[in-house]
Amino acid sequence: MTTVQEKARKKFPRLTSSAFEHPADRAALEAVKKIPVLDRVFRRLLEMGVERIFRIQLLGQAIHVTPRQCHKIYRLFKEAADILDVHEPDLFLTSNPYINAFTFGVERPFIVLQSGLVDLLGEEELMAVLGHELGHVKAGHVLYRSIAYFLAHIAGRMLGLGGIASIGLAAALFEWSRKSELTADRAELLVVQDVDVCLKLHMKLSAGSKAVFEQIDVQEFLRQGDRYEELDYSTLNKVYKFMQELWLDHPIPVYRAREIKTWAESKQFREIMAGRYPTEEPGITLRDCPHCGAKVSPSFFFCPDCGKNARV
Repeated sequence: MTTVQEKARKKFPRLTSSAFEHPADRAALEAVKKIPVLDRVFRRLLEMGVERIFRIQLLGQAIHVTPRQCHKIYRLFKEAADILDVHEPDLFLTSNPYINAFTFGVERPFIVLQSGLVDLLGEEELMAVLGHELGHVKAGHVLYRSIAYFLAHIAGRMLGLGGIASIGLAAALFEWSRKSELTADRAELLVVQDVDVCLKLHMKLSAGSKAVFEQIDVQEFLRQGDRYEELDYSTLNKVYKFMQELWLDHPIPVYRAREIKTWAESKQFREIMAGRYPTEEPGITLRDCPHCGAKVSPSFFFCPDCGKNARV
């Protein structure tokens, strides 16, 4: 992780996720919420203690990032959380050469950075990733993303769902998961406030190699996205693209780059940067935890502070 000079970045007090939510994310999530079997999946997720098991593994085998542990990463994390005005979930750094970061959890969401990602990125790019993951938390994605992860790995065996049923459920969740990434990409731009950082991040994630990074060009990457879209002239190409993307939980990188570039040039983004954006009204959007009194997002079933049921 290379170091860059600190910048003065704007903060967005009481920012609500509706300010940066991608419309495709909202529509896909509404469709997912209508799937009745999700309640069953959610109950089994809690009964099995999947989140608790995962957290125990991380506390035993990963690094818990705090003000006194990996303080440089924590500084980026805290600034990103302050910019988006979101409660800091737990952050872990795990030894894994695979370039990835993810958010998981229902009772107490947590973020995991994998070492391969940290080794590849500079500080601004890493801050963009942290902003992206915090965007998932801010937008209330963690419950359904955790269910998608759970379903993809073990639900078919543990829930006894039929083949067609489990495939259809997984396809719907992955479709929403791809759309939710577009919302989180907007959060990453709000955190770093520099579209070139976001574009370079997505190029690095696509190339996966430090050795070639000095040779790749942002504009060429965007033009590559144009060429990918132009493939739609053929119905057969559309079928191949559909089959390629069907089981992905993230959108195609060139598409993400185009989307974030378009939003960076939009009036909506300029309005947020100018301080004109929808806000969360105290006592209306947020509620008090009945156990510890902490402010809790309505998307959370459990208080991020004390971990107890906030909907008692």
